[in-house]
Amino acid sequence: MERRDIAILMVALAAMVILAGIVKPVLTGKAPDLSLPFLPGPGEETPTSLPTAVIPRAPATTLPSPSPTPTWSGKTETLGYVGLESPPATPTFTRFPPDTPVQERLLTYAAIQAQAGGITQAIAMPFPYWELHYTVDPWKTTFVGTTSSRMGGQAEFFAAEVFPSFSIEVRDAADGSLVRRIEPEGGLNAQLWEKDKESDPRPWVEKFYEGLTPRSYYFVVKTHMIYSYRMEVKVPERYLGKY
Repeated sequence: MERRDIAILMVALAAMVILAGIVKPVLTGKAPDLSLPFLPGPGEETPTSLPTAVIPRAPATTLPSPSPTPTWSGKTETLGYVGLESPPATPTFTRFPPDTPVQERLLTYAAIQAQAGGITQAIAMPFPYWELHYTVDPWKTTFVGTTSSRMGGQAEFFAAEVFPSFSIEVRDAADGSLVRRIEPEGGLNAQLWEKDKESDPRPWVEKFYEGLTPRSYYFVVKTHMIYSYRMEVKVPERYLGKY
């Protein structure tokens, strides 16, 4: 196609646009539309919102199913180290000689020595701390057996086993309530103590912490197969002149 033909075609197209946009509205009594295609014409409102763009969704991706965790076979698994540390140096210590406290001297505040049991007189105890030391001398024979005369026929044998016992009840003199019941720990076995002097636990010691409230007590002593016993109430020497 030659340039002359292209020019004639362009003129024809322009004439058609003028005819449709200007001449035709004038003939019909309407105002010609001179606005650009993307601008609103006279009497038209500007759109308040832009059309919503529809974004196509990507197809769902199917994830592969995880492999099931294998069950334990019962075999012990050996764990290794990811990183190793150097062992710490062995610390050295300086040992100081043991501090042996000076043993506090105790004084005998009251004493009881007897063979049979009973109820003692009340004793005032104004001290915040005191100890009860006691020792027991039980029967040494734990088995007694006798045989009757055989003159009248078959001899008869009589036997009795001896179990010495000793107990002290410390009671409040104000109302007679039981404060503590005391029995020799390990029992009474004079024969064992004679064979092994180190196993002799006498005297036994009971400690009492009174605080700052003075109280009075009496003792209820019960004996069985006992030769004698001795009880001593002891207090620290530093209490002299203070209570």
